[in-house]
Amino acid sequence: MKTILCMKWGTQYGPDFVNQLYNGVHKNLKDDFRFICLTDDETGLHTGIEALPLPDIQLGDAKLMSGWRKISSLSPQLTQAPYNINGTIMFFDIDMIITESLDDFWTFEQGEFCIIENWTQKGRGIGNSSVYRYELKDMHDIFHDFEDRYEEIYQEYDNEQMYLTASVAKQQDVKWWPDDWCKSFKIHCMPPRLLRGILTPKMPENCKILVFHGPPKPTDAAIGKWVKHNGQKRMMRPATWITNLWNPDISPQEK
Repeated sequence: MKTILCMKWGTQYGPDFVNQLYNGVHKNLKDDFRFICLTDDETGLHTGIEALPLPDIQLGDAKLMSGWRKISSLSPQLTQAPYNINGTIMFFDIDMIITESLDDFWTFEQGEFCIIENWTQKGRGIGNSSVYRYELKDMHDIFHDFEDRYEEIYQEYDNEQMYLTASVAKQQDVKWWPDDWCKSFKIHCMPPRLLRGILTPKMPENCKILVFHGPPKPTDAAIGKWVKHNGQKRMMRPATWITNLWNPDISPQEK
């Protein structure tokens, strides 16, 4: 039984993001799986999704929607009821689309910590935590370190994925997913800036997971809407092919 873990808190993302991720796993993973969403609101989630409470974590002054809460995915609390999680975990952000088979994500570098090498920081040992796989028992020390000195960590690291990758690297090797497997919509699909009003974004070849980190969200990109967090609009043509991949309908047959 493979374990998939994701998180949804606050109001920035609705249940459709979790449901479409669940459907993508259901379609693209041949083995049985346990799909867990750690959340403060289970309204609208598919019945095949285990909606469990957000684990306890000390965050101090971290912004509500910051990724620092994801460090709780390493908590020993997850080994206890009602979670009862153990072994290998695949963590997925919910703002992404699964496009091809996920089977290789479990056989690649088995037993090792695997993560995306951050696309904009190649060669600097920094991961992108949209997709990472880990052995839960190996990560508890990192969780405790964070809770013991999170204020210091906030001063040292810009975000949780920098801290996570650096902390893992102190105790074991960090393995990067093959470059083709996880692609960024903004980096790998968008045409050059001066051509964005003319050319349509294209799906990268051999991509298994398409990541939408920050705006635009998949539903916005499908209609050509790109508004940054500061309200500034960016030019882009509709990526209508996203509508064929985005499937939040809560109707797949249970395995």
